[in-house]
Amino acid sequence: MKTRKISRQILLFIMFALGIYATAMSQLGPTIATNGIWQGISSFQVIQAKIDDKLERVCLPKIEFEDDIDQQMLKQTVSEGITTQNAVFQLYHDGLGRPKKENGMYYASDVFLKDLKMTYTAYLRRAGYRFTVSRTPAYEDKELLRGVLYSDHISTRMAELDKKEKEDKEKKDKKPESPRNLSTMRVTTIYDVLPRGVIPPRIRKQQEEIARRIAELKNRPYETEIVQIDPLRWASGRMGLIREDGVISGANVEGQKPELVILPPEQPGWLTPKMIGELDGQPCEFVLHRYANGLEVMQNSRYLVRDIYFSKWKLSWEEWLAKHGVKYVEPDLLPDFASGTIALEVKLVSGKFNSLRAPVLCEIDFAKPNKLVGMNELFRVFPPDPRPNNFVQFANKFNELFKGKEADVSILVCPDGQPYTEIGQRRARRIYFPELKATLDMAQNQVLTGKLR
Repeated sequence: MKTRKISRQILLFIMFALGIYATAMSQLGPTIATNGIWQGISSFQVIQAKIDDKLERVCLPKIEFEDDIDQQMLKQTVSEGITTQNAVFQLYHDGLGRPKKENGMYYASDVFLKDLKMTYTAYLRRAGYRFTVSRTPAYEDKELLRGVLYSDHISTRMAELDKKEKEDKEKKDKKPESPRNLSTMRVTTIYDVLPRGVIPPRIRKQQEEIARRIAELKNRPYETEIVQIDPLRWASGRMGLIREDGVISGANVEGQKPELVILPPEQPGWLTPKMIGELDGQPCEFVLHRYANGLEVMQNSRYLVRDIYFSKWKLSWEEWLAKHGVKYVEPDLLPDFASGTIALEVKLVSGKFNSLRAPVLCEIDFAKPNKLVGMNELFRVFPPDPRPNNFVQFANKFNELFKGKEADVSILVCPDGQPYTEIGQRRARRIYFPELKATLDMAQNQVLTGKLR
């Protein structure tokens, strides 16, 4: 009886956990906002981008133009009007929050261009094109996908042929005339008199020096480095309850719930109960402004929000206000606000690993407090890659293996010497385990793949 009761409790716990997971996944929506860099377009359907420091192609749903268009002219219009810039790609995911990638491409519903403060499709409309965008993701539209892949194959093949033709022409042009009256006497070198596989002493010495330098670099994971950050920071989250004075409470920003404030419109009575309800809980990107020293701007203990991008609606704060007939007010750039990139220094502090607290948060203990750290600190880190299906189970296993291990933390430091923070939490550039000779992300990957047990 006791065993049956325990089994029933375990079953109920599993059902409860699955219920929570299903609810979380249902709230995630079909797309996830992913930061990247807009590079250009291959065609009006396929965007060239840099995501996670890798060059990628991103395919949009079918764009059907109302009139015949000159595709070369459209491509020229886009390349001239949309420069390389930071962007938010609304990528379709696999149901587990991982961007879907098939046929060597990601798939997106649209792209928000940060410099232009509009989406790609909004830019095309502003350029005078009239069209409709299919609600079906490109990876489900077999006809569209076949056309995109075929077009891509033809373009790639033509580029290869052009390149080969050009190389052949260059070789032909550069081909030297047959040498005349040159001696046919063979020159003997050290390589001719040494046995096969033996390296001459001078070359061997050079190779040994190169190997020594490589080993030195590998065994010295930390070097003095400068990290450049932008004056604005994009933070993912969900909107909370907004007041007429611009104060936002209950918002979720990267797992935390700080109070925020945005410059409100000057129009009296601009905010209605319907608008408040419409915003509450909406997935969005909060654009936070930084001071010249790199820390996030605060007003009356609230984080100042420069702009908001609503991921589901694909609207900026200005566009959402315009939809409700409210005039947007441009925020002032005060003297102590950052107006260009900020250089952060990286400093090394040694401590002991305590635990992973969340996918992007870990706890480190220190023997002595100093101006950079206290006895115990939480650090923002990059999430495990690939993402574990069950983070709690993964964290428990990881903490069991690494709790109390020596850990060297590379801390980001502001120009005035203060620790750099994001929503009040210190940011670690990297965490290194000397005993394992591996960084945190390498160690996480080894635990995930079962190489480390």
